[in-house]
Amino acid sequence: MSKSGSPLALVITDQETNAQIKSLGVGLLELRVDLFKKLDPAYIIGQIKKRKLLEIPLLLTVRNQKNEGALKEFADDRKWAIITAALPLVDMVDIELSSPLLKQVVMLARKLGVKVIVSSHYLQDTPKNLESIFKKSLSTRADIVKIAAKANSFDDVLTMLAFTHRHRKHDLISMSLGPLGAISRLVLPAAGSLYTYTFLHKPKAPGQVDALTLKSHLKVYYPA
Repeated sequence: MSKSGSPLALVITDQETNAQIKSLGVGLLELRVDLFKKLDPAYIIGQIKKRKLLEIPLLLTVRNQKNEGALKEFADDRKWAIITAALPLVDMVDIELSSPLLKQVVMLARKLGVKVIVSSHYLQDTPKNLESIFKKSLSTRADIVKIAAKANSFDDVLTMLAFTHRHRKHDLISMSLGPLGAISRLVLPAAGSLYTYTFLHKPKAPGQVDALTLKSHLKVYYPA
């Protein structure tokens, strides 16, 4: 569970208002910039500055590969332009293990003092080689490793639970995707996952539970 308080990571675009976010008491705001109505760097910077008023740690995420969860694909050079413009304004950046920009992003983030989440997404199943994926992610000098994988059975959820618990001493974010994986949003923080991702109006990934529901459940099972 997050060392900074709430394990809730709220995934937002440019549509939610600060007033809606402020009362939720989340520990992290993931800015899904690829879902903004405009990808112009100046517009994105304006949106980030608005979110900084909330004084909640900001995570920059720019998905541009459908196999990593993007709705629309676009070129890496456009993604790099967004990241270089926005990175000085945020606390963390998420970059995919599969991205050709991985080394560049890690290097720039190091210079700016921004923490790096190296992420992997498996939208069809839970891979058998979670350990090798984890080791490869660590080798990139990631501050935090994130692995999200679809659960096609409850056994897949148990696999992710056991994997998370084995690596609970590392900074790790884990989740099982899809309807069968929804329970992972509640239980994986107990096993060692730093954050559990949620939303306000529309889920940004399969199996996400809305913020108010998840917050109420966390209060029951993780009393202060």
